[in-house]
Amino acid sequence: MTVTRRQLLAGGAAAGTGIVAGCTDFVRDSLSSTPGTVSRAALEETGYGEHTVEEVVVERTVGRFGIERSIEARNWYAEYDRAIALDAVGLTRVQAAVVAVLTTPQVSFLGKTFNPVGEYSTDDLVELIQNRYDRLEDVRTVDEESISILGTETTLARYEASARLISAETTLDVYLELSDPIEHGDDFVICVAVYPQLRGLETESEPVRTMLGALEHE
Repeated sequence: MTVTRRQLLAGGAAAGTGIVAGCTDFVRDSLSSTPGTVSRAALEETGYGEHTVEEVVVERTVGRFGIERSIEARNWYAEYDRAIALDAVGLTRVQAAVVAVLTTPQVSFLGKTFNPVGEYSTDDLVELIQNRYDRLEDVRTVDEESISILGTETTLARYEASARLISAETTLDVYLELSDPIEHGDDFVICVAVYPQLRGLETESEPVRTMLGALEHE
């Protein structure tokens, strides 16, 4: 895959702002989200640590009827990780279990809210953690379940796949978990988790659910 995380965010912002720009009576020059983060108590319980919480600012120029306008979108990306022993590939411990949270601003037009991340594929979404994994291949649906995130019942889908662990330059069988985008406040929130399969066993499912259930977003 060649799409970067910043390009992914830019695509979501451009999709939303293109809709807004189509109405001369309602144009917003700036769209902002607030961070979605995991509570300190949940991190202590699961053994995950904060890797980064960063604002990603994207600017795009949109036009209609010969009129151009610059739109700025402020998105937030939070990433947490935990070290796992990967004896099968000769690695004692590596930060290979990753949970990421993306918040991106909603776009409203004539009373309807549009979801700028609703059309992303699993390949697109795994790019959120591209500094750990890339080259997602052989994606297979496993199951899905209902989960409460930020007080909203949503779907958490689970897949099996092969992905390249960048730090070890090796390909592993992994589980990929994705939440449906959640409307919360003025933002959409989406959660992604990737972690290795250990002899076909799923060891991170419960910690991931603990973290997503403890998500905080103002």
